[in-house]
Amino acid sequence: MVKAIIFDLGGVIVDLDFSNFYNSIITQSPLNKPQTQIILEFFRQSDIYHQGLIGDEEFYHLACDLLQVCELDQKNFFKAFNSIIAGFNPEIVKLIKTIKQNKRIKLLCLSNINSSHWEYLISKKWGFLKYFDEFILSHEVHVTKPTKKIFEYSIEKAGCKPEEIVFIDDGMNNILTARELGIICIKFLDKEDLVKELKKLEILQD
Repeated sequence: MVKAIIFDLGGVIVDLDFSNFYNSIITQSPLNKPQTQIILEFFRQSDIYHQGLIGDEEFYHLACDLLQVCELDQKNFFKAFNSIIAGFNPEIVKLIKTIKQNKRIKLLCLSNINSSHWEYLISKKWGFLKYFDEFILSHEVHVTKPTKKIFEYSIEKAGCKPEEIVFIDDGMNNILTARELGIICIKFLDKEDLVKELKKLEILQD
C-alpha cells in the first residue's frame, strides 16, 4: 500500500522557461554566445547555489565574473534569474488536490531549488504549496538530486518503507537513484500518463 508520494517541483508542477534569462543575461555577455564550457561552469556554480553553499550576493558575483556581465546590477540579475519560474501546471495541481483528499497518503515535495527561486515562488502565492505535508529543498538540506543522501533523507521524512513511497520526477538520473533505494518511481511525461500510472497503483480510481 502506498503511504507517501514525493513530487518533484520544476518540470512537474512548476513550468520552467529559460528564454528570458538567456535573452537578458547570456546573450548580453561580451563573449557573445559563451562557449559550452562557460555555460557548464555557470550551471555548476548554480548547483552549488542550489545546495545553499553560497548566498545570493556570492552567486551574483560569480555569475557576473564568469559571463562578464558585471554592468548588470544584482536586482536585475535576479529578476531575470527568477523569470525561469514561468508558472505552474493547473492540471497537476488539481491532481495533487485530489490525492490530498485521501488522508492516508502523505504528500512531500522534493526539489533542487535555490533560495532566490524559492522565495520568488512563495511570493507568487499560487496556493498549491498548502497541499504538501513536507518540503525537502536542496538549499536547506545542502544536497541536490540525484545524490542518494537526499533520497535517504526523503524516506526518513516520509516515515514509511521505500516500497510504500511513490516518487514522481521528470529527471531520469533522479528516478534511477530513487529506484536503487527501493522507491516506486514514475517518470513524469504528462498529466495523462501520470494519471494512468497512479491508477495502476490504485492511488486514483476510474
